[in-house]
Parts: sequence; C-alpha cells; structure tokens
Amino acid sequence: MTTYDPFERGAAHIKLVDCRHTAHVTLCQHKPRREPTIDRINDDCYYVRSTSEIRFYDREDKTHTKADNIRSIKRAFNQVKKIINCNYDVPENVRFVTLTYAANMQDNSRISGDFRRFVRRMQGAYGRFKWLYVKEKQGRGAWHLHCLLFFDHKAPYMLNSDDDHPVRDMWGHGFVTIEAVKDDANNLGNYLCAYMTDDKETGKKGARLLNYEAGVRLYNCSRDIIRPIERSISFEDYKILIADDHVQELSSRDSIVRLKTGRDLHVRYKLYRTDHE
Repeated sequence: MTTYDPFERGAAHIKLVDCRHTAHVTLCQHKPRREPTIDRINDDCYYVRSTSEIRFYDREDKTHTKADNIRSIKRAFNQVKKIINCNYDVPENVRFVTLTYAANMQDNSRISGDFRRFVRRMQGAYGRFKWLYVKEKQGRGAWHLHCLLFFDHKAPYMLNSDDDHPVRDMWGHGFVTIEAVKDDANNLGNYLCAYMTDDKETGKKGARLLNYEAGVRLYNCSRDIIRPIERSISFEDYKILIADDHVQELSSRDSIVRLKTGRDLHVRYKLYRTDHE
C-alpha cells in the first residue's frame, strides 16, 4: 500500500508533465498565479497590473551571473529531456548524430539554415524523420550540433567510414559522427542529456554546461515533434497515477526555492516511468 507524507497530502498545487513514456510530477505548497502580472506594450515597455505603471525593459541589465546562466541552461535541458522521451519508442528507431564545422564557425544565425538544408538532403536519402538538435560551443568558439533523428520505423543503416560517408557529404561543413541508441536506460532523455553535458575525461557531471551559451536558443526541433503535455491534477488523480501497476518511480528529490518575494518554497520533484513492464 502506498503511503503519503504530510507534505504530499497538503500540497496546494500538483503539476503533471506527461512525456508518453515518463511522467514528471511537481508538488508544492503554493498555487501559481493564474493571471499574468504584466502586459507587453511594445518592444520597449510594459504595463504592470498591480501598480498601473508603465515601465521600460532594461536592455542594459548586466546583473546576470554565471549561476543564472547555468540555471537557464539547465531549464532548457530539462525541456530537451522531456521532448526526447515524448518521441522515443525503441532504440532501433533513433540515430544520434554529431555535426561539426571544420572552420571556426561562430555565427549562431547561420546554424538553422545549414541544418535545414542538411535535413532536406537526409530525408531525400533516408525518408522522413522527426528531429531535434542541441547546439554546443567548442573550446575554440566554433559551434557544433548534437542531433537526434526519430524514425517511425527501424532507422536505416548509414555508412560511416572515412572513404564512404554520405551523411558527412550531405552535411558538407566538417566532421560527422553517427551513433545508434543501444540502451533505453529507463530514461533516454536523461541519458542523452548527461552525454551532452558531462565531461567524459574527468567524469565530472554537468561540467560541459559552460559550453552552452545562455541568451540564445539552445535547441530546435521539427514541427511534427511530439511535445510534452502539462496540466494541473488533484491529489486524488495523483494517487490514481502512482497506484497503476505499470508506473514505476525513478527518482524523487526535494528542493527549497527562493521566490522573488524572499519567501522559501518547498517543492518536490518526482519522475515516473509510465510504460514499465
């Protein structure tokens, strides 16, 4: 029989994010605001509802710290994890591709066009697939892309040798690696995001987060990608969810979040596998 501690029973708000194969549950003591606190007027100013003031956006704000940037990047990776789990079914249907630039290409605005041309060539050769990429800066400053290709059938074999490498030729900008996804690891999103952020030489988790640039869009994906579904649920709905024999708890952690008001908020994050056999 499942037992619930007083915190879970007394949670004022429970949020469920359904990622098809996993479910992310957030329990907290505070109900989020239903109404926005500001209204955008134009690119320069906004209206504050609580005070009826019109304020200007601070375009010269330099107060963001490295810690702020890391938090922003972690939030983006959390979303990437959820999108991966929404679109992953079996390992055989997925290819993990890394695209690099031989030149020291540091122009972020160029990436989207280069990648879309690559996708058109790839789909002409291998058929349709959904895609997601995450962009990372190398030590020299050049961008490279970590890409996931989601097929709705077994992914086709892609030649990957020095002499015969059609995927590299279709990319046309530098070195390319292709990897199969061999293991489910219960949570493919976690596994691949760890692959993209951990330092393999030192073994330090999250060490490569500094290679990802805050303030630019970290990832992009195809229009047909499946997105996670987020909704609020009651405590009774939560009990029904975790009582299901096919639902397996993967992790649980508590955190204290400091609000802008200075108030500390107790939050519990729980991750479940929802198609466990």
